[in-house]
Amino acid sequence: MPMDTGTGTGTGMKTKPNWLAATTGVLCYCVVGPAVCQDTGSLITPIATPSGENVPGAATVPILGIQEAAALDEASTARGWTIVPRIGLTETLTDNINLSSTNKQSGLISELSPGIRIDARTARLKMFLDYQLNGIFYSTGDNGNQTQSALNAFGTLEAIDNWLFVDFSGQISQQVINAFGQQSASNVYDTGNTTQTSTYALSPYIRGQLGGSADYFLRYNASYTNSGSGDISNITLSQWLGQIRGNTRFQNLNWAIDGSQQNTNYSQVGNLPEQNYDDSRIRALLSYKLLDDFRLSGSGGWESNNYQSRDNESQGTYGAGFDWTPTERTQASGFWEHRFFGTGHNVLLSHRFPLSAIRYTDTKDVSLIPNQLTNTGLGTVYDQYFQIFASLIPDPVNRDTYVRNLLNQAGVAPNAQAINNYLTNRPQVQRNQQLSLVFYGSRNSITFIANRSNSQPLTRAPNGLDSIVSEAGTVTQQGYAVSFSHRLTQLTGLNLLASRQKNKGENDLTGRLDTTLIYYQAGISTRLGARTVGALNARHQDFSGSDLTTIPSKENALIASVTMVF
Repeated sequence: MPMDTGTGTGTGMKTKPNWLAATTGVLCYCVVGPAVCQDTGSLITPIATPSGENVPGAATVPILGIQEAAALDEASTARGWTIVPRIGLTETLTDNINLSSTNKQSGLISELSPGIRIDARTARLKMFLDYQLNGIFYSTGDNGNQTQSALNAFGTLEAIDNWLFVDFSGQISQQVINAFGQQSASNVYDTGNTTQTSTYALSPYIRGQLGGSADYFLRYNASYTNSGSGDISNITLSQWLGQIRGNTRFQNLNWAIDGSQQNTNYSQVGNLPEQNYDDSRIRALLSYKLLDDFRLSGSGGWESNNYQSRDNESQGTYGAGFDWTPTERTQASGFWEHRFFGTGHNVLLSHRFPLSAIRYTDTKDVSLIPNQLTNTGLGTVYDQYFQIFASLIPDPVNRDTYVRNLLNQAGVAPNAQAINNYLTNRPQVQRNQQLSLVFYGSRNSITFIANRSNSQPLTRAPNGLDSIVSEAGTVTQQGYAVSFSHRLTQLTGLNLLASRQKNKGENDLTGRLDTTLIYYQAGISTRLGARTVGALNARHQDFSGSDLTTIPSKENALIASVTMVF
């Protein structure tokens, strides 16, 4: 399965929003809870993609339906630079401001959130930058007032016409540290188990043709992740990716050769020394079009790394897969590859009915970056929704605009945690499975999403424990979310959500660990003016665990928010 090496742009004719416009808002609520959608890249090393926290977008931009989202206005790509400041105010009345199990105390949490949005759409540069500073103030309780940053930025520069390009991205978000520590569905609570994490990436690449018979691609990735915690390593990644592909004298037979070389550095933290990991891969791929809509592929190659030993270990790789697209509405693909850790795979099944859609993904690969911050972007509502629309709106700038406005209309905070994943000091093998079902009508929509992930460290933790689990501990996360959306008027919508996430793992000191987070939310959102959107939500969350050190908590809250764009 060749690597996805290009960049896309969303084009098409501008159309009027239809009845589907209001119903798409349900999807954002399916990711507020812990059972979420997620995607992964190629089985070779993924190329960094934009992800991260964001903030509500311009209230003046209408929400498009799913069909219109795939046909964003082509003329918008030539509008130049746009700078849009905004400010938001959120008031949360809670009955457990400390998330305490024994000393529940009511209080008011106020959030003042100034932000700015910068878009650039020129002949050579497409980019967006969205930054928000959240000031959080507590009327009572043990929490001290705090500030949080939320950054989401991505851009592509065409430095030399149709040959040299430069991608860049940046993210700042709040992340859970320990999979089994105290957790909440909201970032406003100081659980002592979160940290502000930032990731920045720069990726120049070239692409072109060799003699008109083959295409070539070469990319360099450099990224830096600051965990923001003294218990979690900072990570520096340097990576080369390359591919040559072409046709043969046999019309249905294609070939490709791709390779990668990367170095990953985990900084020293506490008793954990600095760790350096090297990984090199090369492989050849053949694909044969058996039918017009069915293609078989196979691969063979070699890889070398030091994930499981001090010195590099080498071994052969081989794999096979298929791609089947019987209709424009149906897609099925799979690729399985024998790797040093076992069998990696990437499976996708999807189908769209007239008034419903089903999608299933199953991936297994090496994870190097904590929380996959430079790849899948697990964590926030915005992260998940950005991935959901990746195939529908390839252009990341257009996709970002659409997602922010969709969440804005639904009254959902983009930087809210969608899945309480965790950070780690070690490379891992991760398997992620996700099933989503969507049913939509003229006024009502129902969405169900189930998710399961399994993470197994590749290396033994030096000098004892890392911050998550010890030695070769495994962490399994599974959950679901079901949501209902009803359009009351053209400007107002009602949303309901129920979700549940369960984490399981092993620890050498305490044995088996498990935690459960249950979350319910009901809300209504409406447009208050040409530049203002308001929302009112009620929530209940219940966190519990089997470990004696786990602090269980229950909370009920009423949340009112207003966002104004200048």
